[in-house]
Amino acid sequence: MHVAFSPRPDGGSVADIDRGDGLRLRLRSYDRTGVVPHDAVHLVGERALGLTGGLWGSIRAGALFDSVEITGGNPRHDRRAVSDRVRRENARELRLAEVVVGVLAASIDADGPALEAALDAAWGITETGPAPFTGEQAARAAEELRALRDRWRTLRPGEVIAYDWPEAPVRRRRRARA
Repeated sequence: MHVAFSPRPDGGSVADIDRGDGLRLRLRSYDRTGVVPHDAVHLVGERALGLTGGLWGSIRAGALFDSVEITGGNPRHDRRAVSDRVRRENARELRLAEVVVGVLAASIDADGPALEAALDAAWGITETGPAPFTGEQAARAAEELRALRDRWRTLRPGEVIAYDWPEAPVRRRRRARA
Protein backbone atom coordinates (compact mmCIF):
# COMPACT_ATOMS: atom_id res chain seq x y z
CA MET A 1 0.00 0.00 0.00
CA HIS A 2 1.35 3.41 -0.94
CA VAL A 3 0.46 6.49 1.14
CA ALA A 4 1.27 10.12 0.25
CA PHE A 5 0.75 12.81 2.91
CA SER A 6 0.32 16.46 2.01
CA PRO A 7 -0.71 19.57 3.96
CA ARG A 8 -4.14 21.12 3.54
CA PRO A 9 -4.48 24.93 3.27
CA ASP A 10 -6.53 24.96 6.51
CA GLY A 11 -3.68 23.43 8.51
CA GLY A 12 -4.78 19.80 8.49
CA SER A 13 -3.38 17.08 6.30
CA VAL A 14 -4.57 14.64 3.70
CA ALA A 15 -3.27 11.18 2.86
CA ASP A 16 -3.85 9.78 -0.62
CA ILE A 17 -3.78 6.00 -0.47
CA ASP A 18 -3.28 3.42 -3.18
CA ARG A 19 -4.33 0.33 -1.28
CA GLY A 20 -2.73 -2.01 -3.80
CA ASP A 21 -5.96 -3.81 -4.68
CA GLY A 22 -7.13 -1.25 -7.24
CA LEU A 23 -8.90 0.96 -4.70
CA ARG A 24 -7.74 4.51 -4.06
CA LEU A 25 -8.71 6.34 -0.89
CA ARG A 26 -8.27 9.74 0.71
CA LEU A 27 -7.90 10.13 4.46
CA ARG A 28 -8.54 13.63 5.79
CA SER A 29 -6.92 14.34 9.11
CA TYR A 30 -8.54 16.81 11.45
CA ASP A 31 -5.35 17.67 13.32
CA ARG A 32 -4.12 21.22 13.20
CA THR A 33 -1.92 21.45 16.24
CA GLY A 34 0.71 18.73 15.98
CA VAL A 35 4.16 19.22 14.50
CA VAL A 36 3.51 16.04 12.50
CA PRO A 37 0.13 14.96 11.10
CA HIS A 38 -1.59 12.55 13.49
CA ASP A 39 -2.26 9.96 10.79
CA ALA A 40 1.40 10.09 9.71
CA VAL A 41 2.43 9.43 13.33
CA HIS A 42 0.13 6.41 13.16
CA LEU A 43 1.82 5.13 10.01
CA VAL A 44 5.40 5.66 11.14
CA GLY A 45 4.74 4.49 14.70
CA GLU A 46 2.64 1.45 13.85
CA ARG A 47 5.15 0.36 11.22
CA ALA A 48 8.18 0.82 13.53
CA LEU A 49 6.51 -0.92 16.46
CA GLY A 50 5.05 -3.78 14.42
CA LEU A 51 1.38 -2.96 15.05
CA THR A 52 -0.33 -4.68 12.12
CA GLY A 53 -3.93 -4.19 13.28
CA GLY A 54 -3.86 -0.45 14.01
CA LEU A 55 -5.19 2.27 11.71
CA TRP A 56 -3.00 1.50 8.68
CA GLY A 57 -3.14 -2.29 8.89
CA SER A 58 -6.91 -2.02 9.22
CA ILE A 59 -7.20 0.26 6.18
CA ARG A 60 -5.02 -2.16 4.20
CA ALA A 61 -7.28 -5.05 5.26
CA GLY A 62 -10.42 -3.20 4.10
CA ALA A 63 -11.58 -1.05 7.02
CA LEU A 64 -13.22 2.26 6.22
CA PHE A 65 -13.55 5.12 8.67
CA ASP A 66 -15.60 8.34 8.66
CA SER A 67 -12.57 10.34 7.53
CA VAL A 68 -11.86 8.02 4.58
CA GLU A 69 -13.41 8.50 1.16
CA ILE A 70 -13.09 6.30 -1.89
CA THR A 71 -11.54 8.31 -4.73
CA GLY A 72 -10.97 5.67 -7.38
CA GLY A 73 -11.22 2.05 -8.37
CA ASN A 74 -14.13 -0.33 -8.06
CA PRO A 75 -15.19 -0.85 -4.44
CA ARG A 76 -16.31 -4.30 -3.38
CA HIS A 77 -20.05 -4.79 -3.13
CA ASP A 78 -19.60 -5.99 0.46
CA ARG A 79 -17.15 -3.25 1.51
CA ARG A 80 -19.23 -2.24 4.54
CA ALA A 81 -19.41 -5.81 5.83
CA VAL A 82 -15.66 -6.26 5.25
CA SER A 83 -14.94 -2.96 7.00
CA ASP A 84 -17.12 -3.90 9.98
CA ARG A 85 -15.43 -7.31 10.27
CA VAL A 86 -11.90 -5.83 10.12
CA ARG A 87 -12.75 -3.15 12.67
CA ARG A 88 -14.24 -5.76 15.03
CA GLU A 89 -11.25 -8.09 14.65
CA ASN A 90 -8.76 -5.24 15.15
CA ALA A 91 -10.66 -3.32 17.86
CA ARG A 92 -8.10 -4.08 20.58
CA GLU A 93 -5.10 -3.05 18.48
CA LEU A 94 -6.93 0.04 17.12
CA ARG A 95 -7.42 1.23 20.73
CA LEU A 96 -3.82 0.42 21.58
CA ALA A 97 -2.59 2.27 18.49
CA GLU A 98 -4.35 5.46 19.62
CA VAL A 99 -2.64 5.27 23.02
CA VAL A 100 0.78 4.52 21.51
CA VAL A 101 0.47 7.27 18.90
CA GLY A 102 -0.33 9.79 21.63
CA VAL A 103 2.88 8.82 23.42
CA LEU A 104 4.92 8.99 20.21
CA ALA A 105 3.56 12.41 19.28
CA ALA A 106 4.25 13.79 22.76
CA SER A 107 7.70 12.19 22.98
CA ILE A 108 9.06 12.96 19.54
CA ASP A 109 12.32 14.32 20.99
CA ALA A 110 12.79 11.60 23.60
CA ASP A 111 15.67 9.14 23.32
CA GLY A 112 15.08 5.41 22.94
CA PRO A 113 15.11 4.46 26.65
CA ALA A 114 12.85 7.37 27.68
CA LEU A 115 10.43 6.59 24.88
CA GLU A 116 10.48 2.90 25.73
CA ALA A 117 9.59 3.78 29.35
CA ALA A 118 6.75 6.05 28.17
CA LEU A 119 5.45 3.29 25.89
CA ASP A 120 5.58 0.81 28.80
CA ALA A 121 3.54 3.22 30.94
CA ALA A 122 1.01 3.78 28.14
CA TRP A 123 0.75 0.04 27.52
CA GLY A 124 -0.50 -0.32 31.08
CA ILE A 125 -3.52 1.84 30.24
CA THR A 126 -5.03 -0.83 28.02
CA GLU A 127 -3.02 -4.02 28.66
CA THR A 128 -1.26 -5.87 31.48
CA GLY A 129 2.42 -6.76 31.68
CA PRO A 130 5.31 -5.05 29.96
CA ALA A 131 4.88 -3.58 26.49
CA PRO A 132 6.18 -5.83 23.71
CA PHE A 133 8.12 -2.98 22.10
CA THR A 134 11.89 -3.07 22.25
CA GLY A 135 14.18 -0.14 22.88
CA GLU A 136 15.39 -0.53 19.31
CA GLN A 137 11.85 -0.25 17.96
CA ALA A 138 11.17 2.81 20.13
CA ALA A 139 14.40 4.47 19.01
CA ARG A 140 13.60 3.74 15.34
CA ALA A 141 10.09 5.21 15.74
CA ALA A 142 11.48 8.38 17.36
CA GLU A 143 14.18 8.76 14.71
CA GLU A 144 11.68 8.33 11.85
CA LEU A 145 9.24 10.77 13.47
CA ARG A 146 11.93 13.43 13.89
CA ALA A 147 12.87 13.01 10.22
CA LEU A 148 9.19 13.29 9.27
CA ARG A 149 8.82 16.42 11.40
CA ASP A 150 11.83 18.04 9.75
CA ARG A 151 10.55 17.24 6.25
CA TRP A 152 6.97 18.30 7.09
CA ARG A 153 8.15 21.71 8.28
CA THR A 154 9.82 22.43 4.93
CA LEU A 155 7.15 20.94 2.67
CA ARG A 156 6.09 23.31 -0.07
CA PRO A 157 2.60 23.44 -1.63
CA GLY A 158 2.06 20.50 -3.93
CA GLU A 159 4.81 18.38 -2.34
CA VAL A 160 4.09 15.10 -0.57
CA ILE A 161 5.81 12.77 1.85
CA ALA A 162 5.29 9.19 0.72
CA TYR A 163 5.48 5.91 2.59
CA ASP A 164 4.82 2.29 1.83
CA TRP A 165 2.85 0.12 4.22
CA PRO A 166 3.80 -3.57 4.16
CA GLU A 167 1.51 -5.81 2.16
CA ALA A 168 -1.12 -7.68 4.09
CA PRO A 169 -0.45 -11.37 4.58
CA VAL A 170 -2.36 -13.58 2.19
CA ARG A 171 -5.12 -15.49 3.92
CA ARG A 172 -5.46 -18.95 2.53
CA ARG A 173 -8.82 -20.64 2.59
CA ARG A 174 -8.93 -24.15 3.86
CA ARG A 175 -10.30 -26.67 1.46
CA ALA A 176 -13.31 -28.55 2.64
CA ARG A 177 -12.54 -32.20 3.23
CA ALA A 178 -14.32 -34.59 0.95
